[in-house]
Amino acid sequence: MKVAIFDLQHFEMIHVLLQVLSGKENTISLFTNSTIATKIEALEESFQFDIINLDKFKSSHEFYKKCGDFIISNDIDIVIFNTIDREYHLVWKLIKKIPSKVFITIHNINTWLNPPFTLNKIALKNYYFRTRMLKKSEGIIVTEDLFINFIKQRKLYKKKVLVLPFTLNTKNYHHTPNKQLRVAIPGTIDGNNRRNYQLAISAIEKIHEIDDSIQFVFLGPVIAKEGQEVFSKISNLIDKGVNIEHKFDTQSNKIFENEMIKCDVVFMPVVVNYKYEGINEKYGQTKVSGVLYDMMRFQKPGIIPAEHIVPPTMQTSIITYNSEADFIEKLIALNKNRTTLEKYLKCAEDNSIYYSTGNVKERFLPKLFESVNQ
Repeated sequence: MKVAIFDLQHFEMIHVLLQVLSGKENTISLFTNSTIATKIEALEESFQFDIINLDKFKSSHEFYKKCGDFIISNDIDIVIFNTIDREYHLVWKLIKKIPSKVFITIHNINTWLNPPFTLNKIALKNYYFRTRMLKKSEGIIVTEDLFINFIKQRKLYKKKVLVLPFTLNTKNYHHTPNKQLRVAIPGTIDGNNRRNYQLAISAIEKIHEIDDSIQFVFLGPVIAKEGQEVFSKISNLIDKGVNIEHKFDTQSNKIFENEMIKCDVVFMPVVVNYKYEGINEKYGQTKVSGVLYDMMRFQKPGIIPAEHIVPPTMQTSIITYNSEADFIEKLIALNKNRTTLEKYLKCAEDNSIYYSTGNVKERFLPKLFESVNQ
């Protein structure tokens, strides 16, 4: 089977598709950019694929035209549009042009599948193109099984719904807890409304006053003015001697991976209810955070807001908090009770088996392949 993958945003999800689709029976093509291509080239794994790189073209128009011509001339069977979050008119023009079966990964279910009750002109314009893309699609891909029931119960989409997680479990780490509890906080530091950095920074400062042995490491790039404002508050705490580190490499995922392997627990200070293009989305119900799958991939327990719906496959390795004070209390208790921490680590290791490469392949590939012959 000949498969093309389009994604200009998420290296992690391209990596998942390469892991799931790679094999002698499949030919893979990537439509992406230099940032993602560099990270793929830095992987220890060896994948075979053709690549069309956006950054090699003078304009987006030339890039999309080349993608369309390539798909047609190479008789591509399936094109997976893994992230569509910009230039909707050009993506729709490409989808309309090609004869291949099309699957679209949906990151924000309400934004894509519910008519927008908003006056946001950008959202309304984008929804116009989204509806046409969905009509032409063979099916959609979501990142978690529990989203299927949400979509079917509300009759939001009648065609195929496939599930592919944001990342995969590819190895067992068998982590031994650190002498000092090490807490990873993955995610872009951008000051947007999806992450409650105000709570995180406030809680870390208060925890330091109670138990200064707990270590925190922020893992993500600092983006835009708002992100710099958040990071300045983090830097101020570092200057005060609070046990905080910030580590990130734009060219490689190695530092991120090494720190995730080293940590004991993952903190996700997500804002569960937020708006995307003026449309309400809810983490755990209509959208998933990649951080949840970082917990799974590296087999680490996570601590997240209580209102976040937790997938059944992860419930025994997730700790929830109702408030800043509750978070502080639970994290300090976890640091004091190593038996409890080891229990959570064992549960995280067991839960991650569901997301192993082999198990995901068995669930995903037959449903994808059967569409080619219909």
